[in-house]
Parts: sequence; C-alpha cells; structure tokens
Amino acid sequence: MTLSIRYEPTKDIDFMTKLFKTTKSSMLRELIDEGRKMKSIELYKQGKISLGLGAKIAKLSMSEYIDLLKEFNVQINIDIDDAKKSLQFARSIL
Repeated sequence: MTLSIRYEPTKDIDFMTKLFKTTKSSMLRELIDEGRKMKSIELYKQGKISLGLGAKIAKLSMSEYIDLLKEFNVQINIDIDDAKKSLQFARSIL
C-alpha cells in the first residue's frame, strides 16, 4: 500500500508519541480509531450512510454510536429499516 500524506508522518508521530507519552503503535491505533469515528460522523451528517453503517465504520455498537453522535450534536435520523433492525436486535437479546 502506498500512502501519500501532506505532512511528515514520521516526525508527526514522533512528536505526538512524546507529547502524549505513549508508543508509536498505540498512537497510530488511536489516530486510526478516531479517524474512523470522525469520518463516519461526517458521512452520517451528509446523509451518505445509515446509522448502522456509521456504527460499523466507527467500530462501535449502535448505542455507542448514537452516544457519539449526541456528543457531537449530530441530529439522529432513523429510517424505518434502521428502526426495524434495532427492534429485531432488541428482541433477540431480551
């Protein structure tokens, strides 16, 4: 895989690992996780993805994703399919 970045990734990661007193691998994992969350929020706000797909992209449960959206003041738009899936899931665990 080739990755083209506008910045100097090695220097940026070194700076951040020193700043947050962590390892490179931990810092990269955290950045990727946060990037997934932020990208899913952006796509959800634009109406390009559903609530379920947003949760999947963010690697969160549906309830965790809803909490994340609330944290960022994103209006939740639940369509009929999402509501049905949520109801089926709730019935399966009760």
